[in-house]
Amino acid sequence: MPNLLNNQSSPYLQELSEQPVDWQPWGKTAFQLAKQTDKPVIVSIGYSSCHWCRQMSRENYEDSYVASIMNRHFVCIKVDREERPDLDLFYMEAARMFNQSAGWPLHAFCLPDGAPFWCGTYFPKEDNGQGIAPWPQVLMRIAEHFRKGRHELEENGKNALENLLHTNNSFLSDPREWKADILIQAGESLCQSHDDEWGGFTPAPKFPSPMKVDFLFSLGEAQTVRQNTGFSKKLDSCIKHTLGAMANGALFDHVNGGFFRYCLDREWKSPHFEKMLSDNALLVSTYSRSLRKFQNPRDQKIILKTLEWIEREMGSPDKGYASSLSAETNEMEGAHYLWTESELYEALGKAQGKQLEELWGTFAKSPDPLFLPRLVDKERLSFERQEEIFNELRMDRKKLTSPKRDEKRSCFQHALLARAYLDAGVALGDQICIRKAVDLLNWMENSFSQPDGSVSSLLYPNNKKSSWACLEDYTLWAEAVLNFASVCEGFGLGGNEIWIEKAETLISFAVEKFKDPALAGFYTTATQMKDSGPVSKKPWYDHATPSGNSSIMRCFHLLGILGENRKKWNQEYSEALGAYPKLAQQTPDGIGHALCAITEATVGTLTFTAPESIIQEVTLSMQKKPYRLIFLKKSEEVKLLNNQNMIQTPATSAQAIIDKIWL
Repeated sequence: MPNLLNNQSSPYLQELSEQPVDWQPWGKTAFQLAKQTDKPVIVSIGYSSCHWCRQMSRENYEDSYVASIMNRHFVCIKVDREERPDLDLFYMEAARMFNQSAGWPLHAFCLPDGAPFWCGTYFPKEDNGQGIAPWPQVLMRIAEHFRKGRHELEENGKNALENLLHTNNSFLSDPREWKADILIQAGESLCQSHDDEWGGFTPAPKFPSPMKVDFLFSLGEAQTVRQNTGFSKKLDSCIKHTLGAMANGALFDHVNGGFFRYCLDREWKSPHFEKMLSDNALLVSTYSRSLRKFQNPRDQKIILKTLEWIEREMGSPDKGYASSLSAETNEMEGAHYLWTESELYEALGKAQGKQLEELWGTFAKSPDPLFLPRLVDKERLSFERQEEIFNELRMDRKKLTSPKRDEKRSCFQHALLARAYLDAGVALGDQICIRKAVDLLNWMENSFSQPDGSVSSLLYPNNKKSSWACLEDYTLWAEAVLNFASVCEGFGLGGNEIWIEKAETLISFAVEKFKDPALAGFYTTATQMKDSGPVSKKPWYDHATPSGNSSIMRCFHLLGILGENRKKWNQEYSEALGAYPKLAQQTPDGIGHALCAITEATVGTLTFTAPESIIQEVTLSMQKKPYRLIFLKKSEEVKLLNNQNMIQTPATSAQAIIDKIWL
């Protein structure tokens, strides 16, 4: 008999519907059952492409004995984190409060009202000698504690809710506390945390850090920073080293293109093999900034190979793109990306295969040696030959089963991808990429807009739309629209007024639905949303993607320059800024997107009007100039403004304007 996940729209939840666990979807019905039966609740959060989610599922949830323990002692709720990022945010913060590792699968043990009293991640079925308690043992201990020491768990749950509420506003201050030198201090702090040997900004495990790098790029364009040659060189060094390490190491899939989720080690040699659309979209934008500033051919290769992978394996602009690609094939993590000796010999010949075994080294044994293709020094094998080998391996691997895709279409991920196409198009001077950006934005409007102008977060494979959206769906979409509006006239793609109006509509909805009426900040879910979590959270920190509060602040700044209701948007920006003086001083590594937005507002957003011929020359020049947001508008009058303040230009020639912009 299928459980209650059988009628869910999420492909991930549907796949678990035949398990013997009596899974419930998130909602009031599940918690009413917990109250009626007086049982604790397990909220199990995972997603389709996560290997350890799958591994725990096979070991435990498909086992009738383990399932019987879960069914007898708990009400069990299964959540797709990509479907409900708000719940994932809430319980992930709870896990950190209980000093537990934060990752997936995430298991929150809760009172019948959903208040968490303890959290954990992956648990094996049996003791595997790694110091992790077996899942059946964990279940029985917690069930016993709930019966005999319930008051203690209730106290834990009460304290957790109070703390989670407190973190919504604990950093709020007065916007007047903001000082521009906080940005310099934040940049210095990030540079100090940088791993100067291997790149990246954290110890292992190492994740790509596009929001942090984008902030450093923006900070580097500030005049005061450029005049400080020592600091400026340090910023560039950190950026180049980290982007080079990620591009050359095993985080990047050199055979197929695209980036894996993260690396387990400090040296970027051991990836965790799932691929996320959002990661890759963000990284295309970041490497596009790098290409514009440093003109490194490596960045161009990374951009092109990543976009080729997205288009080949994830979808198309007219049908949308899958949200992720599984880490495993045939129940083995990385199977699609690892090669046995015999597979290498068959694909490349014995002599070439032996050379590569020596150059790459053994990645793992299972039980025979497995090899992960990676880039090696050109002195050992030319880059041109390595690219030929990678292409031969990709063509050979096409005959094998591909990793499974999660076919949900995510609104905010498509917004990130639209911006990636746009950023890549500018950096590459590629009109086709620009056209794909506008095609994708138009597809989004047809796919995620509701009749009343509001937004759906998800489009499912059955073409059903979610009845809700999160803050990021509105704000990241508006950001992408505004970025397109900045250059559409330069590329001959019509006037930008309609795009600015679209962004203003999206942000008006966001303010109406998500704003805290009492204190600064916006909630991740709408105040009227049904089946929300026990506490509504304000997303201050970037995680794998930019936070909604940082994204909306960037939109406020831009609409304060370009929008119809500029006074309102400037006031909203000022209020939003009040959240960030303390955050920037205490945890700058967690708010890269916000710091990037504030830096852009501080340095200034340019508006340039001129005849079409001059606009086109300025547009073309952007390919080889550092990223700076410039809104281009065709007009007979030549004007250059910074945050609406007129800048005197020495002449009306395109080159004079270009020199003035990138002084």
